[in-house]
Amino acid sequence: MISKFESLFTTKDLVRSKYPNGWVGWLNDKMSDEDDGCLTRFTTMVGRHMHHLVEKLISYGFKPPILKNNKIHFYDFYLNVYEYRDYSKYVTTGSSWLQANSQPKKSIKDIVDLGLNYYDFNGTYFSLCK
Repeated sequence: MISKFESLFTTKDLVRSKYPNGWVGWLNDKMSDEDDGCLTRFTTMVGRHMHHLVEKLISYGFKPPILKNNKIHFYDFYLNVYEYRDYSKYVTTGSSWLQANSQPKKSIKDIVDLGLNYYDFNGTYFSLCK
């Protein structure tokens, strides 16, 4: 896989219960690039950094993804890779608490021609399931 932009989503409740020093520890470690209500997001452009982070989260008690029937099932966190070429045979399924809806793909020229804000049009919309 060649990736350019990797994001990890989790909930503040999971961070409070499993991350060392809870939400304060998460913020002090600069793990929140953006949070919205119950969700928090950490983003990196270095796959090795994300792998190291995921290993740390699992060691703290976050439930790891599980491969079942050629599908990767996420539980305590969800990984999203934006702008990638995936050579994997596996399909991913999001966490039960995260609703991920893909937006229609558009080129930057089309986004500008339609008057859309290309910073808001990132290809995927995430929200917390209730």
